[in-house]
Amino acid sequence: MLPVEIQDLVYNRTFAPELHCMFENLNQPYPFNNNFKHNLRTISFVSMGFVLIVLYFQPFGINFLASARDGYFVLVMGLVSAATFFLSTMIFPGLFPKLFNPDRWTIRKELIWNTGMIVVLAVGFSVSALLFRISGLKSMTLFRSGALALLPLVLFNLINYNRSLKEKLVHAIDSGRHWLAEERKSPLQAITDRVRIESESGKEFFEGEVRNIVLIQSASNYIEIFYRDGGVVRKQLLRQTLTAVELKLSAFPCIRKCHRRCLVNTGQVLKLTGISPNYTLEAEGLDFRIPVSRQNVAEFRKLVSSK
Repeated sequence: MLPVEIQDLVYNRTFAPELHCMFENLNQPYPFNNNFKHNLRTISFVSMGFVLIVLYFQPFGINFLASARDGYFVLVMGLVSAATFFLSTMIFPGLFPKLFNPDRWTIRKELIWNTGMIVVLAVGFSVSALLFRISGLKSMTLFRSGALALLPLVLFNLINYNRSLKEKLVHAIDSGRHWLAEERKSPLQAITDRVRIESESGKEFFEGEVRNIVLIQSASNYIEIFYRDGGVVRKQLLRQTLTAVELKLSAFPCIRKCHRRCLVNTGQVLKLTGISPNYTLEAEGLDFRIPVSRQNVAEFRKLVSSK
């Protein structure tokens, strides 16, 4: 036999860490469902399902066809199950909100809570079996009642756990959609705020920061790009269509179409002026005004007033 010191050393190095880890895991959070409508539906479903299962499989010699007392006993078990779950999920959490706080619910509390429910169910079934004189439960009454009590408790926990998994899945999907929406808002801006606009031949191009673009307007088969270079607005001419440029800059919400032949940077607009139907935009550094189509007046009035 090993000395006591060696036994203690072996215990401390092998079993103690595992036991400590096990008890730490019991303090992990666990989902606690306190939704009234869901609990009410679950209690009704579990109680009725439990009654139907017992009537169909007739465990421990319970036969409602041979004896009416057996049938009444099964109905009472269903009522005892419903009452136990109702008290545990609706009454007690309302009376002791701190104890049943979902944010502080752990695996340890869940195990204690389930142990309490199975004890109440087993005692309730045993008392009912004695009152109705059920022959199949006369011997080992508490043990057999406990076996019966496992069925509604397992059904109840499976439904609740399935609901918590569904909520987690929905939350994960919503988070993914939100992330994708944010990514799609401006895929180019996530990498850089610079843009490159090429001519149809690809030999000429404009490259610069989007925020410095003031206006892009069509001029026959060309486009004129007005952009800010320091404190001066310069112009570059490219052979390209406005439609192609509008599609390329669609990822940048600051670039808006104000007229059939104009794209304007809303960050460069100073004010909206004019009277219907001749509305125009003013931008610092431009010596002319930018036309606005009637259908776009309301949008640009809102944008200018919000600045």
